Amino acid sequence: MTRLHKTLRNRMEKAILDYQMIEKGDRILIGVSGGPDSLSLLKLLTGGLVHVTNDFSLTAGHINLGFDKTEPQGWRTLESHFQGLNIDYRIVHTRISDHALAPNARKNPCFICSFYRRREVYKVAHEEKCNKIAYGHHKDDIVETLLINILYGRKIEAMNPVQEVFWGKMHIIRPLSYTDENLLKNFAQESDLPVLRRSCPMEGRTRRQKVKELIARFQEDEKNANIRENIFKSLTHVNVALAPQKTF
Repeated sequence: MTRLHKTLRNRMEKAILDYQMIEKGDRILIGVSGGPDSLSLLKLLTGGLVHVTNDFSLTAGHINLGFDKTEPQGWRTLESHFQGLNIDYRIVHTRISDHALAPNARKNPCFICSFYRRREVYKVAHEEKCNKIAYGHHKDDIVETLLINILYGRKIEAMNPVQEVFWGKMHIIRPLSYTDENLLKNFAQESDLPVLRRSCPMEGRTRRQKVKELIARFQEDEKNANIRENIFKSLTHVNVALAPQKTF
């Protein structure tokens, strides 16, 4: 096990323990998109944990969105990877891309894509009798989501490390909440994980990308300030006055 592998495993286990994400007997569905984050999470969770119980079962789930018309067999790469790990898996083929790229979806195709994808994930989790869904969302995702919600959604809200859904019958967990995106990319490359080519036509033009570039510009101007870390830490130092009754 490399130094990077140990570092990521330790950060993941700390997040799991801090938020009690995994308990004995859990049945966990890991949402695997084919990106470096979710593939890294899969490898870390199947690699044996030190401080967290290993008494849980894993199922890998991949939702084929249908965007990649020119190379539609990318999912077979993931299937082969899942089989090599000797892990239960489900691959669901959809036409979500048709909904996201429909003429009436031009204003926010990412929201529509996310909505349908999330619905499919919940369906698989229910069919596989999983009580938890693990996503590869990392620290950078949490920071960017906070700013997206402030700038575009008029609310102060970020991804929670543990999120209750369906009145507590199921929970979403984010074991990589303490982990930086760049480390996951390095780990995926180091581990030779089968990262799929991004096929979404919105790649590089999303609100998330705009926020990512905004943070990078701030960091470039303030080289001695850890902008991302400061935003992340601000979530544990919240001091908000009561909002006035008047709305606009």
